[in-house]
Amino acid sequence: MSNKALTDRQRQVLAFVRQYLADFGIAPTNKEIASGMGFKSANAAQVHLRALQKKGYLSVRPNVSRGITLAGRNEINLPLTSDVEYWFEGVFQHRRYERDVRKAIEQAGFKVAEVNRGA
Repeated sequence: MSNKALTDRQRQVLAFVRQYLADFGIAPTNKEIASGMGFKSANAAQVHLRALQKKGYLSVRPNVSRGITLAGRNEINLPLTSDVEYWFEGVFQHRRYERDVRKAIEQAGFKVAEVNRGA
């Protein structure tokens, strides 16, 4: 991911794309971005997407609907189980660890699904 500064509007568009990906598992179209951001046309969304692409925050495949890919999306920084924060008197604190793993996953733009394994 880039360190180049974003305008407030670019930051909002990037947040919208991340949230859309987390909620629906697919990238939004330009029209959906325009609608969600209150733009009058899909072209306005395209202008912001080009700027975000130029700054290295995402890539857009030309002539492909839903062709937006976030930069750095293939990596999630998970905490190490050997970290002393997760151990108390020799006992692994799995709930604390699970909480921090969940945060890391959500920060990477993914949605964590709750699965009941039965008990």
